[in-house]
Amino acid sequence: MTKEVSYFKDPHVKRGTEIDQDWNDNYGNEQRTSDNSVYTGSILEHLLIQHLTGFYEVGDHNIYRLRGADWNDALDMANDNGESVAFTAAYSGNLMDLASLIRLLESQTGTDSVEILEAYTNQCRHNVTGRKIRISLSELALNLIQKAAWLRQHLQKQEWLDFDEHEGCYNSYYDNSGKPTDGYYNDRMHMMLTGQVFPIMNFVATDEQIRKITASADHYLYRQEIGGYRLNTDFKEIKTDLGRMFGFAYGEKESGAVFSHMTVMYANALYRRGFAKEGWKALKSLADTALNFETSRIYPGIPEYFRADGRGVYHYLTGAASWYMLTMVTEAFGVHGKAGDLVLYPKLLAEQFDDKGRASITVQFADKTFHIHYDNPNQKDFGKYIIKKAICDNQEIDITDDAFAFITKDKLTELSDDTHEIIITLA
Repeated sequence: MTKEVSYFKDPHVKRGTEIDQDWNDNYGNEQRTSDNSVYTGSILEHLLIQHLTGFYEVGDHNIYRLRGADWNDALDMANDNGESVAFTAAYSGNLMDLASLIRLLESQTGTDSVEILEAYTNQCRHNVTGRKIRISLSELALNLIQKAAWLRQHLQKQEWLDFDEHEGCYNSYYDNSGKPTDGYYNDRMHMMLTGQVFPIMNFVATDEQIRKITASADHYLYRQEIGGYRLNTDFKEIKTDLGRMFGFAYGEKESGAVFSHMTVMYANALYRRGFAKEGWKALKSLADTALNFETSRIYPGIPEYFRADGRGVYHYLTGAASWYMLTMVTEAFGVHGKAGDLVLYPKLLAEQFDDKGRASITVQFADKTFHIHYDNPNQKDFGKYIIKKAICDNQEIDITDDAFAFITKDKLTELSDDTHEIIITLA
């Protein structure tokens, strides 16, 4: 994070809203200082600029501006007043993660402060001064945590919608007229999946809210026969104050199709929060539909979306496929890294073990190959079992909280380049 790298430069300035008339091809594509030298800043500085400029550019509801679109590029008609609740939730999680990384940098390297660019926005319209100030890492981390906490509280207070005692959801966007997209109006329920994914994934939604979100998603968005969770309900209007997606026939593309990428991210978010059963339902519905040729009419794989009749379209969408694999490896099988350590935290359901009660996966981690086996002799579901024993190459490895088995970074470096076998016994 302390490595110095240059910044990309082109004519677009002030977050893409104006043009630098002084820029030309001879200037090049690296940001320069007032003395014409290439400016470099730490990777941490890059991350801070990316996140803080977004934090301070909000609309009338104190929500990040939608501008020309967010994840959904078909929300492209609300440039003036559109706001993205979904991405505000995403950035709250990013700010908290960035604060954790800063604290890790401080604790592991002994670095207590960093230099960052003194000014931004108008001051870097063409060149920057290159002047930097030194700021405490502890102070910086605390500042980011406070911003993330404020965003979470703001979203919970302003954007949560209770339908009844069993159902509810987060508002997803504000359109160019300044009106929320989700909720009951015009004699029908409106709900968008994107606005639920990011609050769940980034710890904005409480556990009780997640239970209501999943009930609402099952009620209003889920259709098992065409792949699972649709991207949104049928708004029954062409919203020229939000985006071109509402000009598509319902069930096509971003207009209510089962959009694989967001469905997989929904599953990933649910797994992260411990809702493994609900996460697996989303993943399995996608896989079952893709593998049912009579419905999907495609070779096995993850398409961009399943249209209204269940046919897979724009095959093969690697983003969704990658997130699918990521979720299965790091969440369902629970194999992931933390500050260089190998951590094993399985969230497998009873149905995912074979008839002998075993589930296995082979992964590479820290340039080592591991065959990992989870033994669940009592066929328990996630949430009902604990890790009773963990061994690697017949040597016991550490377990904490009866849920996590791990091998430290130092111990990983001592392992040979041979394939290693880990056996985790659940009880």
